[in-house]
Amino acid sequence: MDYTRRLSDKIIQAHGQACDEGRLDVADALLRALEVEQSAFGGAQSSDKRQSNPLLIAAYERHEQAKAAKKH
Repeated sequence: MDYTRRLSDKIIQAHGQACDEGRLDVADALLRALEVEQSAFGGAQSSDKRQSNPLLIAAYERHEQAKAAKKH
């Protein structure tokens, strides 16, 4: 496992795998975990100055696509 990557990056990767495998229950849980992780960083004293993460946005888009595909 690559320990230099952020936890949020690993959650996004796992979310993609869950979508690929049609495991929307797991994908839902991973999105909730991602929201918790993303809300943990920031603040005036934080050295982490991340802006909007395109991978995060892509994860939500992919989740919606997987849900739509599952309905068909």
